[in-house]
Amino acid sequence: MTVHGDFTGNIRDEMGSFVAQSRERYPGIDPTDDMYRTNMPRRAAVSNASVLTTQVLSTVPIYLFQGDTVTSITFVSATTAASVPTNWWFALYDPDGALVGQTADQTSTAWAANTKMTKALGTPAAITETGWYRAGIMVKATTPPTLAGVALHNAVESAALISGELILSATSDSSLTDTAPATLGALTAIAGVPLCILT
Repeated sequence: MTVHGDFTGNIRDEMGSFVAQSRERYPGIDPTDDMYRTNMPRRAAVSNASVLTTQVLSTVPIYLFQGDTVTSITFVSATTAASVPTNWWFALYDPDGALVGQTADQTSTAWAANTKMTKALGTPAAITETGWYRAGIMVKATTPPTLAGVALHNAVESAALISGELILSATSDSSLTDTAPATLGALTAIAGVPLCILT
């Protein structure tokens, strides 16, 4: 037993391995410097995921650290474009489900298929608590876009299978238009898990 518990290796080597893995998973990102947090590696987003229902908030968990500052949220459409959008925005919620920040409502701005959308929060979010946050997206449209991500076999797989696990992708509040709810409602697991990047 050492001051580091059961660990007897070289901590620098272990941290070096961690940083190397991060660079491999997120090519082009320096995890020691750049603010870059995501719910999955970019290359894992291989599915045309059905995530969105018009006027319903969908969220995914992303781990953030005290001291992070989130300025923008990115989602990527897949093979289906938004048809006749009237409201759409992104939002960030803290571990207690309280709204941390929201982008401007994009109203009728077009969102084509296979297109990245990066939108700035109204005010940069200074993270004061390390933990699991939820990044959200809401699109009110005749047909919302599909999103690049992972299509799980079913919503059961997305839900917490074992006590303590997080829901990988969920819907909550409905009948939304231009404003994100101040507090997340009850989460319902869905099978489509979209790629989301916080910068």
